[in-house]
Amino acid sequence: MDSTNGTSELLPAEILERLGSLDLVARTIVRGFVSGAHRSPFLGSGEDFSRHRAYQQGDDVRRLDWKLYGRTDRLYVRLFQEDSNLQAFLVVDTSESMGFVGDGAVSKLRYSQFLAAALAHVMLRGGDAPGLASFGARTAYHVPPRNRSGHLHDLLLALERLTPGGTGSAAQALDEVGGALRRRGRIILLSDCLEEDGGQALLGAVGRLRARGDEVIVVRVASSLELGETDGGAARYFDPERPHEVTAAVLGSDAGFRQRVAAYYTTLQRGLEERGAEYVGLTTDQPLVSALGVWLMSRARREPVRS
Repeated sequence: MDSTNGTSELLPAEILERLGSLDLVARTIVRGFVSGAHRSPFLGSGEDFSRHRAYQQGDDVRRLDWKLYGRTDRLYVRLFQEDSNLQAFLVVDTSESMGFVGDGAVSKLRYSQFLAAALAHVMLRGGDAPGLASFGARTAYHVPPRNRSGHLHDLLLALERLTPGGTGSAAQALDEVGGALRRRGRIILLSDCLEEDGGQALLGAVGRLRARGDEVIVVRVASSLELGETDGGAARYFDPERPHEVTAAVLGSDAGFRQRVAAYYTTLQRGLEERGAEYVGLTTDQPLVSALGVWLMSRARREPVRS
């Protein structure tokens, strides 16, 4: 299905919220775009090619290198350094600010739960082994990376139980999650990325993950009101993580506010991409199929095909 057509408008967050279980939400979202992707948006197997070996009776014929056969007229199999599923972690920001609803139908955390549920579903379909961690009051590990029967149910159950609270650090969470991976893997951060130091610590943590070979994807979840794209009206606003600091403002009419927020995220995106990470900016008023589907199908088209 083309996720840019009118069907995607049938899946705004408020409709998904009425579906109830995250399992049903995930399957509904994925059905909206997965049929349009000719291959997985993630490479999946986590295997690093090592060398060729002459074919021996009993070898898995799926590992035959037919291109090499065409050049040499001899059968060879491809050997890999690792023969297990790619380990991955969905790292969800559950700090107090993620409870903000703004102008959307659901909070930033609830929207992130929808996204994480769909991504877990897609990764398991592609052969990956996703796990779940969160950070708010502290970094918490809920489900280890696995790919087995019943794992999606366990992951979604843990995901459903997440609640906002605390003022956790994304950088610290990424360092801890990276240390928990036994080998190179994939880490997907879902957060509003509102960092006190302009994101410098976050960029440092991402750089360390990339230096050891991990794939890093940062999905920024924000409301249009926070970005200054809609008028919230004259009010006194406060940071839920610093409730004693109050600011009088009219967000929609303060052009400087919108420019400052845009500059912050643009700088963060540039820093992430310079370090080899992928950045995806989403808002809570975007229908889930168009928000997630367009990105994943674009990613699927960019992924190289294994020879």
